[in-house]
Amino acid sequence: MNTLTRTQILIGLIFVVSEFGWVALGSESVSIQLDRERDFYPGDLVELEVSIRFSSYARYALQEPRHRSARFLETQPFPVRKSEDGEYEQKWMVLYQISRSGSVALDGGSLKSESNSNSDPIPLETAVITSQGFGVESDSNAPELLVDQSAKKERSRWISVLVALAGVALGAFLRWRRNARVDRLEDAERSPLIEAVEGLLAKLESGKRPMSDMELFLRDYSSVCSPSLIEFFERILYSKNGSIDELTDRLRKEFSR
Repeated sequence: MNTLTRTQILIGLIFVVSEFGWVALGSESVSIQLDRERDFYPGDLVELEVSIRFSSYARYALQEPRHRSARFLETQPFPVRKSEDGEYEQKWMVLYQISRSGSVALDGGSLKSESNSNSDPIPLETAVITSQGFGVESDSNAPELLVDQSAKKERSRWISVLVALAGVALGAFLRWRRNARVDRLEDAERSPLIEAVEGLLAKLESGKRPMSDMELFLRDYSSVCSPSLIEFFERILYSKNGSIDELTDRLRKEFSR
């Protein structure tokens, strides 16, 4: 009876992991998500969401899963967040471009704790993307027309060229978008940001420890802060062992232009 119960539990756990892309390891739980609501075709962009929840404050580094038929484009990291239930969450959005039809298994990914160098990496579950072929039709008994093999090769070559050109255009767009974020600081967003920086610096330099103001600043302006500045904020807000003086110096250096 005990053997049967353990077997049933093991089967149930395997089903949960394969169906929802979720796995729990100790006090951490990792999940991966793909957009399952639409069909993918060669050349399409695919977003893979990776997240980890943990009970004690930490920071993790993501090693993105790869496949030679899914071109890795960029990773958008998000700051560590503390949820209402008291747990912490860190999330990444990874962008790929599919280059062929069929099943593409993204594997080899992992999460490594930056707060504990002795810990082992947490492996990610394999994420399978199913890419449809162009011109897929249902089976039919009607006779097929003979197609010149050279025409097939020519069409296939043009599709490959178009996919490559789309990748180059996308890379140029991503670089432009990244530069545009910096440019936006010089116009509409610059004044509110500078005012927020000056207001926060005034409170920090007066010897106060304005926790709510720091949390609001991190929420509103984390996208324009460097990773090291975000880490200074998070140490003070969540682990309670950060230095106000170090945060003040870093904040002044980063926005003293």
